[in-house]
Amino acid sequence: MNRRPYYGWTIAAVSGLGLATGIATVVAATFSIFVGPIREEFGWNASLPFWAPLAVTLTTAFMAPWVGGLVDRHGARRIVLVSFVLEALILLSFYWHTPSIWGFYLRYVALGVFALGTTHVAFARVIALWFDRRRGLALGIALAGVGIGGILLPLVCQALIQISGWRMAYVGLAALVVFVTLPVLALTLRDTPQEMGLAIDGDPQTDRAQPVQTPGATSAPATPASGLTLEQARRDPFYWQMMLTFLLIGIGLQSMMLHLVPMLRSRGVDPMLAASAQSTLFFGLVVGRLITGWLMDRYFAPHVALAFLLAPIVGIAMLAVGASGWTAFSAAALIGLAAGAEVDVIAFLTGRYFGLRQYSRIYGTYYALYSLGGGLGPLLTAQALERTGSYAPILWVLISLLAVAALLLSRFRPFPASHASAT
Repeated sequence: MNRRPYYGWTIAAVSGLGLATGIATVVAATFSIFVGPIREEFGWNASLPFWAPLAVTLTTAFMAPWVGGLVDRHGARRIVLVSFVLEALILLSFYWHTPSIWGFYLRYVALGVFALGTTHVAFARVIALWFDRRRGLALGIALAGVGIGGILLPLVCQALIQISGWRMAYVGLAALVVFVTLPVLALTLRDTPQEMGLAIDGDPQTDRAQPVQTPGATSAPATPASGLTLEQARRDPFYWQMMLTFLLIGIGLQSMMLHLVPMLRSRGVDPMLAASAQSTLFFGLVVGRLITGWLMDRYFAPHVALAFLLAPIVGIAMLAVGASGWTAFSAAALIGLAAGAEVDVIAFLTGRYFGLRQYSRIYGTYYALYSLGGGLGPLLTAQALERTGSYAPILWVLISLLAVAALLLSRFRPFPASHASAT
């Protein structure tokens, strides 16, 4: 008798749609597309707009653990739906934006406060509750949505800007959320398999008691109630080692994601070709997330992350020595591979090292620090460009930060047996 496909794969797919249009993707994929025409219209200097990503990431750093706690207590679905409504309203408000730089910053702060439920903080917990043995692949599918959004959104926004201006491009983003993302999520997203009479991974309930092996440890599957609280995790020095590792990775990778288009434009690359390079980066992100998810189900996840972190070191070095035009596409793809892998890895490792008891709160702190790196890095890169007149010096600094992160990853400990179930 044919079994129906496990509904969890639908959950993974629609989570990917949510992440494709959530604020993490919108900011990372479109900020560099919008910043040029907005800066030209209002006469802002090069670094002034880059305080906006820092503003949203500082807000995220403050809000993510709190929003994670709401998700842990009330479930992700209602937080997600309300957050997307608020995201659409804030994006729409850019249509009436004035030359005030403070209005620009305020809108990005509002995204961090009111739309954080559109990010990994909510969706990663949904995947963790629907999947155990195949959690790596499911996370890869869901988080690949960021890459798919990153491929399409720069091209769509650049086309809308050329046709009708940057204000209407923001309206287009808001319309995408209202008429595509919200209806799909409202109809399909569910917090747990138990709501639909299903079990984790689609297995019979009786099978869930059997121990399964995972790379790096042996144990029985974790239950949603097992694991550490955030306060317990903070007393573990390894928690802080992970913090430093992914802060450095966030600085290195997200600096490149936000500066790729301005860098290529400064080297005389056509605007649409530069947007295509940005899409290539996010194509690498999709590939990185899917492959990483598949590999983490089979091999020790920190080693998988370490292997993928070598790619952006090569890609950034190519850009540091002057890559432009089509050569820059290869560099962008290499950077995207790691950008895809690392967020996937953070979500995976949070459950494996600390369990699911307060998964969203703990993951929220890591997501906050990774995002903080994504705000600091682009701003410092812009300021370095103003001082030196060249991207090359700061690119070598970013390479050094990623090398330190790679060394820290190589020293990650095995998963604890108490909640290191197979995925």
